Amino acid sequence: MPNDMLEVLLRGINPTEINAFVREIQTPADYELTQSVIPERTVNSVKWQTRSTRRRVAAASYRAWDAQTKVASREITSVVTEGKLLPLGQKYIVGELETILQNVSRGMDGEDLVSAIYDDVAAHVLSIQNRMELAAGDLLVDGKFTLTGENGLTLEADHKVPAANMPTAATVWTDPTADMLADEMAWIEVLRKSGAPMPSRALTSYKTMALAMGNDSYRAAYYGSVNSASTIPTSVLAPDQVNVVRGRYGLPPITVYDVQVPLDDGTNKRPLPENMFFLLPPNTRQMAETQYGLTAEGIVLSSGGNPSIEAEVAPGIIVTSGYQDDPVQVWTKCNAAAMPVMYTPDIHIAATVW
Repeated sequence: MPNDMLEVLLRGINPTEINAFVREIQTPADYELTQSVIPERTVNSVKWQTRSTRRRVAAASYRAWDAQTKVASREITSVVTEGKLLPLGQKYIVGELETILQNVSRGMDGEDLVSAIYDDVAAHVLSIQNRMELAAGDLLVDGKFTLTGENGLTLEADHKVPAANMPTAATVWTDPTADMLADEMAWIEVLRKSGAPMPSRALTSYKTMALAMGNDSYRAAYYGSVNSASTIPTSVLAPDQVNVVRGRYGLPPITVYDVQVPLDDGTNKRPLPENMFFLLPPNTRQMAETQYGLTAEGIVLSSGGNPSIEAEVAPGIIVTSGYQDDPVQVWTKCNAAAMPVMYTPDIHIAATVW
């Protein structure tokens, strides 16, 4: 019977080993958003939560000797926002199952089936990582995580980024005469006035970096020329020369981010638009995180008298496998409950520059 054969073949493929393999798969190195800008974290919950505390403490005042100490006032505001993490995932049917079963019936072992399942597990994990990189970009652009008709799901989680933190360049940066340095200095002043930390990194596309390399204000600053097309050498700057100028102005270095994520329809999508420029705080976890919580599968596998996985690894991506007999199929399924959340909406800049 096919079921008997499949049960024997799948006996050595257990959730403990599969999910240990899942935990060893790293997020792609060029996925800057979920690696370092809105970094990943697992939470032992089905909910996301942000906490913000604003505390205003006035300066103490002097008093005369032997006079009574003044009773001061203080203002402490604590805001807790929470919501349910959203589930996502996918399912694969193991291909060429008939060929694998035929080979087994002729005396071969089930190594091909095991290999096919683990190949699918790796693809599952990458599919979640791809979607979360897109989600992190969605949040960074405008402070909102938005779904529009995705599997019938439409929602918007708005973290209320102030308009001043989402400026538009005074002159589009595709114009070589645009004063890119002055624009950025003005945006940093917005951060300073709000009490935000000075940014430690800028993030933008290859195309926007190329615009800086040919920009008059950058070239004039590098060559020590008057900012006039007639007095600036015509040569385009190299990326390291752009960052030399930035260092002179106390601006953080630029990281080029040009990732494209493959979609199910065969196209690619950029997590961040090419025409945007971001200034990021030194501690990005203070700004936002990509949170992975508990799934129903993780809770079940880590519960009971003989759990298949340890409770501490229950949060995060969980992969399961199984079979059915009508039609005869072996499947793998991945699930996660995850989304990016923003803690502090006013310590970064998300500028539209062309």
